[in-house]
Formats: sequence, structure tokens, C-alpha cells
Amino acid sequence: MCQRIDDQNLLNEYEVVFRQWEDLQIIEEVPKTEVDNFGYYLPHRPVMKQASQTMKIRPVFDASARDKSQPSLNDCLNRGPNLIELIPDIIDRFRLYPIGLSHCRVVFGICSSPFQLSACIDHLLENFPARFDDVTQKLKHSFYVDNCVTGVTDIKEQESFINKAIEVMARGCFNLRGWESNVPGRYIFRSSGVTSLLGLLWDLDQDTLKCNLNYSGEGEISKRNVLAMVHKIFDPLGILSPTTLLPKVLLQEAWKLKLKWDDPLPENIQKIFRKWRDEIVYHEKINIPRYVEINENSELHLFVDACKSSYGACVYIRTVTPLGVKIRLIRAKSRVAPLKTMTIPRLELMAGCIGARLVHSVYAALDVPDLKIIAWSDSMVALW
Repeated sequence: MCQRIDDQNLLNEYEVVFRQWEDLQIIEEVPKTEVDNFGYYLPHRPVMKQASQTMKIRPVFDASARDKSQPSLNDCLNRGPNLIELIPDIIDRFRLYPIGLSHCRVVFGICSSPFQLSACIDHLLENFPARFDDVTQKLKHSFYVDNCVTGVTDIKEQESFINKAIEVMARGCFNLRGWESNVPGRYIFRSSGVTSLLGLLWDLDQDTLKCNLNYSGEGEISKRNVLAMVHKIFDPLGILSPTTLLPKVLLQEAWKLKLKWDDPLPENIQKIFRKWRDEIVYHEKINIPRYVEINENSELHLFVDACKSSYGACVYIRTVTPLGVKIRLIRAKSRVAPLKTMTIPRLELMAGCIGARLVHSVYAALDVPDLKIIAWSDSMVALW
């Protein structure tokens, strides 16, 4: 590892990071009298990210490393709540503003690090003077680990919010930097091109969102490879739900055959999966508008449906504006039917169940009290 970094002339840069941490008292040298004492040594390795505007190289710690028959550091720590579940809610609120804002330190590699950082930020915002309530309340619902994702209504508010947010977070020694937006401004570092946003891709010029696809078509088509490819598609809003459902159905068919993880799948399943894999490149063209306009005429519309192999739900928002009716997809979710055979009416009920949970989550995230909810199903059995 060190040889590879040295070959790329990055070893000195990697050492500079630790020197900076030492100057900031983030780390300290172990006293010579304690070097031979029993303790836990935290392995680390460098991660290079040339696109980063701040740190091209940063240490990532392997807190899962362990001695034989001994627990690792991660084994001894409380992981805390699953913060990934917050991503859809944060993105939903982010989409309510015509001007989106995003900015891009913690010990990476330790399982409790995200929760520790989140708890520190919450404590800072909860105990800040009341005169900053408008900013602190917005920040409370905008942070995912060290990323702030929110929005404003106009340029004047953009400058005011960023200025106050920097002042608020500076009290806790947090440096908000690298602000990105779909509208240029005084504090905006980037307002054009495509940038990463909580695992999605945000096109700043078109103001659209799409999934960041990371896939590879190599290797034998087995249960392991099919599962690995499906899990490489991170889709917190369910934008690609209709297309990502097929490989999950095929995977279930493979389970019924009781094949081993690395056994080749039957030719009929391989043929279908190969066609899906070859067409996955078209997923990169699927995007949705980021901005969702809401007024007193807005309505949430929930649609649920089911078939023999799967069931799903999706939530749209319908808004009547002076320029006409606007309909935007908010979220979608799909599930493979259980292995145990179920009747279509029961699957329709299961679709209604996940649909009710989905629309309730969206309603709570948007926090618009008078927003009307209309649910749709073509199953009379489920409705009655």
C-alpha cells in the first residue's frame, strides 16, 4: 500500500494530513513510556479522491481489524441508529425549494462515527441562541453526517442563510465549505455540472436528480453476482423501482432451485438477466426534476398495485399552478412477493400496507399540515 502511494508521489501528502491533525490536537504522539503497554492499534489506509476540492487524500481507519479470538474496536462500540433511513426525508425537503443548497471531520471506518458526528451537531443546534432559530431549525433537518442539504427561495435568502449557517457551525469548530447550488451566488463554489448528493447525482444546470450507477457486467451469472449487481444500485427515492425489480424476481427463482451461491444459473434465467444487464446503460438517462412546487392546491396521490410475483407503491404530488397542472414523482417502493404462494388479494393488501407507510413518511418529511392525501387501488377486495 505504501509503495503504491509512493509511486504516485502521494506519500508526503498523506503524511501532511497527520501533521495537520497533530497541530489541531486531533491526534497526539504516544509517549515513549507507553509504547510497550497493552493497547489497540488502529490500522489505516489512504483513500484518494481527485475530484475533492478540500482533501485529495484522506485516511480511512479499519476499526473492524482484530487479533485472533479477540474483538475488534467496532465490536465494542454501539453503532447507533441507522442514519441511511433519513436520506429520503432529507431529499424530500430539499426538493421543496426552487434554489437547492449543498455543502460537502470524523474518523472514517469506525462504526459509531456517523452517529457521534450527528449527536454533536444536534447538541450544538439545540443549545444555540434563540435569535438564530430560523437557521438552526432548518439545519436540524438538513444534515446527513457531514453533508448539509437544504434550499432557499431566492438569492437574498441564499446569501443570508449561508452566512448565518457558517457562523452557527463555526461555534462548534465545523467549517461549512464548498457550497453548491443550481443558482450562482456570493458564497457558491459550484453552480454548474453534475455533483454528488447523498448518493444521487444532481445536475446543477438542468436541476434534475438521477441515480449514480456503478455496475460491472463481468463474471459468471450466479446468485452471488446477480445480488452484487442489484446492491450496487443505490436508489433511496425508488426512481428505478420498476427496472430494478426484475433481477430481484430472477434471484428469487434461483433460490427456489436451491442452487449454491457460485453455481451458474439456468440458461432461461441467464438469458433474461443478460438482456436486463445489457440495457442497464439506459438507466443513466432516467432522471426526475429536483424542484417540487407546493401551494394550497397541492395533493399527494398514492398508487398501489400487486401481481403474482411482486407488489409496489408510488407517491406523486399534483399541484395546480397558473401555468397548468404539475405532477412530480416523490418516492416509489417495490417488493418481491414472498416465496410462500399468496393470493392476489392478499398481495394487494400488502401493497396497500407499504403504500400507507410510504405516503405517511413523505407527508411527515414535507411537513405541510393541510396537504391532502388521495390513495388509489384497483383492488375492490383491498379497498373493502
